Formats: sequence, structure tokens, C-alpha cells
Amino acid sequence: MVLRYVKLHIMLKKTFINAIRQGRKKATIRLGKVRVDSKEVFIHAGGQIVAKAIIKSVRYKKVRELNDEDARLDGLNSRDELLRALRKFYGNIGDNDIVTIIEFDVIQFLDIPEEHLWREIPPHQLAKLALKHLDLNENERKILETVVKTKSIRKTSKLHFGDLRYRHRVRKLLKQCMRELKERKLITEKTK
Repeated sequence: MVLRYVKLHIMLKKTFINAIRQGRKKATIRLGKVRVDSKEVFIHAGGQIVAKAIIKSVRYKKVRELNDEDARLDGLNSRDELLRALRKFYGNIGDNDIVTIIEFDVIQFLDIPEEHLWREIPPHQLAKLALKHLDLNENERKILETVVKTKSIRKTSKLHFGDLRYRHRVRKLLKQCMRELKERKLITEKTK
């Protein structure tokens, strides 16, 4: 089993925005063991940062142990609805598979485009600078070229990886480029 991590961002489907805003969705249930590395997180949905939240608890259960209360925390009506949603998202899951229930309390509602996380320089401009000045492998170059073309982390994730769930890979590469460009003093106040 692969251990996954949640650092500062929890990614959700766009369909959950209203449930979050109405206080019906207070948790996210993920297949596998997920370790949460931060007490405060930003919740993303539909290309927006919709909320800032505090992690209330992280629990592990087998799929067969999930109940209606777990479903309600996740913004759904019943265990059966929760299992259908999990199978739709993850494919075939078994009764003995482990899930992680990450419960949170929203402390602030937000409505900020994801790209605004890059306050210093827009992602597509950062990608242009990296392509021009950094030594990149072929895969990194392709990802950054897609960022330049689409001007979007979400679209890059979809086009390059085929799925929005891989936005973290695009962000990680951009952050790495940001560090290297700053070390070389190619990003300064004037660059912004």
C-alpha cells in the first residue's frame, strides 16, 4: 500500500463546493493511508480555493466499516451513496481496503483562483523563465511548455497527466523552478 500525503492543500471535485459552503461536507474520504502534514489546509474545488480549514481528525477504517455517519461527514446521504462515489472515483475497491477519513472545520470561506497562490509571478511567466534559463529534463520541459501554452496548472495537469489529481506534480515543478530562479537571481522585484 502506498502512503500518500496531504500537505497544505486538499483537492475536491467541483460538485462539493455547495456542500462545503453549506457546512454539509466536513470531511473527505480517501482510498489508502493518507498522512496529513499540516494542521491548517486550503480546500480546492473547481479551480478555486474555496476555504481555509483546520484538520480536526484523521482516522483509518476498512471499507466494510464505513457507515452512514461517515457518509454524512463527506457530504453524502448514506453509506451506499458513499460507496458508489468511492467506486466511481477509485474504481474497484474491496471491503478490506483501507480508507482515510480526514475531518476538517472550515475557518474561512474563500473564492480565489488557484493561480493566485503564485503571488510573485504567474505560473506561465515562471514557466517561460525556467524554460529559458534552467537545465531541465525532457519531461520537465514538456510540463512547463504546457503551462506556457495553457496558462493554467489545472489544464496542464489534465493535458499532460490526463487527470486533475496530478496538479501537485505541476506545482512541485514550478516551486522547484522558482527556487532555482531565485538562487540565480533571475526572479527579483523587477521580474514581477
